[in-house]
Amino acid sequence: MSGLLIFINWSIWIYAVATDRIIDASFGYFIMPIISVLLGYIFFKEKLNIKRIFSIILVSISIIIMILFNIKNLPWVGIIVALSWAFYNLVRKKILIDTDIGLLVESLYILPFALFAFYIISINGFNDFSLSNPELSIFLILAGPMTVIPLFLYVRGVELIGLGATGMIFYITPTLQFILGYFYYNEEFSLVKFISFIIIWIAVIIYLKDLYEKN
Repeated sequence: MSGLLIFINWSIWIYAVATDRIIDASFGYFIMPIISVLLGYIFFKEKLNIKRIFSIILVSISIIIMILFNIKNLPWVGIIVALSWAFYNLVRKKILIDTDIGLLVESLYILPFALFAFYIISINGFNDFSLSNPELSIFLILAGPMTVIPLFLYVRGVELIGLGATGMIFYITPTLQFILGYFYYNEEFSLVKFISFIIIWIAVIIYLKDLYEKN
């Protein structure tokens, strides 16, 4: 199950990068920790204080705003990214297994899907991984460790210092994604998305302030 969830998360993220939806993906990573708080309450009976409840409400409002006023450009990429990553954390929290062994088993489960996808790409003439373009092939090879190493360190960090501290550090990722998407790749950022992001940032600030006070 954890392998399937991380496979979905990686696939959607790659799709987001390839289709100029990095800002939408960053939206998902911004709301993910707050969704995890809700999942912790539902599945682990973790207590919710007023600040965390308010953060969850604000995230819900931001999603509703996008659905009501921007249904054609709903950031479904971000929503899937957030849900798949949040449920991945939920499943991994229930699994009592070492980080490296867990990632190995997940990767082995994902391997057949990756091989099948590579086969489909090859027979349709879209394979860019070849000796004729060594520079691109090297970048494709590097994409593996650039994905697995941060994931390993994140999961290991949760085990060592808990969700609170890693939750604060985690927000570096969507912040940099948003900056890249808007300033470097010039992705569209509508007024509705801007308002929704403001609400989310307020929710994030409230959430991080609560984590800081508890730590």
